[in-house]
Amino acid sequence: MPFPVGPARRSSSGLRDGRGGIRRLSSWLDIRRRPWRGVRPAPDRVRNRNSLGRSSRVAPRSSGAASVDSSSPHRERGRACWPGDFSRVPLKERVLVRELSPRQHSYIVKFIEQTSNVLEEEVQVGLIARGAAGTAAVFLLVVCLSPPILANPAVGIRILLDLGDGTYVWANETVSDPAATNATWRAVLSAANANGIAIVSTWYSTLGVAVLDMGNRHPPAGFIGLYEWNATIHEWDLTSVGISSLVVSEGAAIALYNAGFDSHTFDVRQPVPSPDDPLPSMEFRGDLANSGASTSPAPDAIRPIWDRDTGAREIGATPAVAYGKVFITTMHGLFALDAKTGGTHWTEPSARGFSSPAVFDHSVLVGTSNGTVIRLNASDGGVQWETQLLTQPLFSGITSSPKVAFDRVFIGTFNESGGPGEVVSLWANNGSVAWRHPTGSVHYSSPAYADGSVYVGIMGTYNTTSQVTFDPPYGVLALNAATGEETWFFPTAGSVAASPAIAGPRLIAPSKDGNVYAINRATGTLIWQARVDAGISSPAVSGGMVFVGGGAFGGNGLVVALDVTTGTRRWSFAPNGPVQASITYADGKVLFATNAAHGTVYALNATSGTLVWSFEPSPAEYILGSPVVADGVVFAPSDNGHVYALGQSVAAPVMPASLSPWVYLGVPIVVAAVIAVVVAFAFRRRPRRGP
Repeated sequence: MPFPVGPARRSSSGLRDGRGGIRRLSSWLDIRRRPWRGVRPAPDRVRNRNSLGRSSRVAPRSSGAASVDSSSPHRERGRACWPGDFSRVPLKERVLVRELSPRQHSYIVKFIEQTSNVLEEEVQVGLIARGAAGTAAVFLLVVCLSPPILANPAVGIRILLDLGDGTYVWANETVSDPAATNATWRAVLSAANANGIAIVSTWYSTLGVAVLDMGNRHPPAGFIGLYEWNATIHEWDLTSVGISSLVVSEGAAIALYNAGFDSHTFDVRQPVPSPDDPLPSMEFRGDLANSGASTSPAPDAIRPIWDRDTGAREIGATPAVAYGKVFITTMHGLFALDAKTGGTHWTEPSARGFSSPAVFDHSVLVGTSNGTVIRLNASDGGVQWETQLLTQPLFSGITSSPKVAFDRVFIGTFNESGGPGEVVSLWANNGSVAWRHPTGSVHYSSPAYADGSVYVGIMGTYNTTSQVTFDPPYGVLALNAATGEETWFFPTAGSVAASPAIAGPRLIAPSKDGNVYAINRATGTLIWQARVDAGISSPAVSGGMVFVGGGAFGGNGLVVALDVTTGTRRWSFAPNGPVQASITYADGKVLFATNAAHGTVYALNATSGTLVWSFEPSPAEYILGSPVVADGVVFAPSDNGHVYALGQSVAAPVMPASLSPWVYLGVPIVVAAVIAVVVAFAFRRRPRRGP
């Protein structure tokens, strides 16, 4: 009769395997080996197989005995059996089975059941092992025959091209054969060509390619710096070899930096953008051209990430964001806040005022209400140098924001005593004065720099009687950046507190007379002007458009978009108050704030002028400081003393990163292992039937 076959279990007698088990069972049944050898036992002494039921697990009738050889299993019509020719069984395995009681019969049946299960499992294990090995072999064969994965040693890297004037680009490139000479150089050329950046280079027999200039910025040192990102200490390391010999690995980041060396001391300077903070906002208006444009993505919808109360009222400055910190000037000093949490890293009380900070080579530069320009260590706020420019500063001090151009720092001064102001050039390494050019007061306007020239808006001479107005001269001044000599002066009908923006051959300058002027940078002559109720707000320039804010304090506000070539108005938007903070362009959006009792931060569609989102800080207050965008986050100050970080309200899609070839190799191996486990599980779960 058939009996169920289940998983083998250890019985009370400890039976596990065929041979050892049969020997132990024989001993238990007191079945003795006969002393005779080679003699067939008498028929009446042998119990035929029917006494054990109709099971193929017992020797057939012709065998003359119930001999079991568990070492030689095979399959017969889906059932397990053992050869039954007694004459072929080794002498040491020949045993006789005497008459069995029902209880003995049941024990033998259980033993056969267990032995059968063990043998079936051994067969299954063998099949599983062969199946898993075969599956893995197939996958590995496919992988090894795929040339792009193993035969091709290409690696993906990130390249930073930093032009040294606040403009920079990141590029993802593939180096096809990293160990080959000039392999990395070819990737750099590809990145530069894709971004329209001209590169000037030369060849040295001992060095290979030497890069002299990127983007026609003419670095004073005569050559650029080449760096590799050190992910251990999170800093750029100057490479010990030239670009021709530089061998890169998968996921590496390299940088080429126009301002990599001081032209006098040849001290090494490091780029500000990094893989940790790839899209910083390094200075007021974003770059030396005062474009007001950011390469960072900007939120389509916002949620507050953090809200930091500095305890200082009337924040008139615009933050700089770099090194994981937000640097903001207040009347209580300069704060270095954590860009992710808003926590305070350090403060420097002496660096108070309305000037906006600039970040350069692990330092922060800013004008102060004490009439000084100060350079601080970005990590801890330690003073590196401080230069006095105003001998008798009053309340405001220096309100212009510094612009760092390679070895020089350019800034304007505001004379509240009624005398002339100045445009000043300092040496960046030690703060000493390179030159000073007397002119009308420079109030809020920050210099623009390009092609060896400096451009700045002139507020005029401060009227000490009214204490709120200025007298001529008003206009825009162009100076030789090296010597401070005047190149031209463009007069306007009102003060110019805005920072002029460079747009190709044009200089865009809003004036308090309500007009926006496009001036020829080379000659100082007018190209076009447009009346847009302009005021002190600095424009942003991007994509052939000029974005300008306007409105007088206490009146209505306006933001307009003008064609940069003709001055034609494209669209206009009326917010809830005058726009006296400066405009920021980022990711197809125009961002600004209103200087009204319920000051609000706005984001408009740059193409249509329609509202994308708005944010009213609480408690409600006026806003004179400008919002900026860095690493996808909007940072906005308010006169309520708070600084806000506004992020994307919905998680942005994750862009696929470049993967190592070993990842592609590992995936099939993992898949093969999973398949092997599934096959094993299937075999283990396969229903088994008894004979």
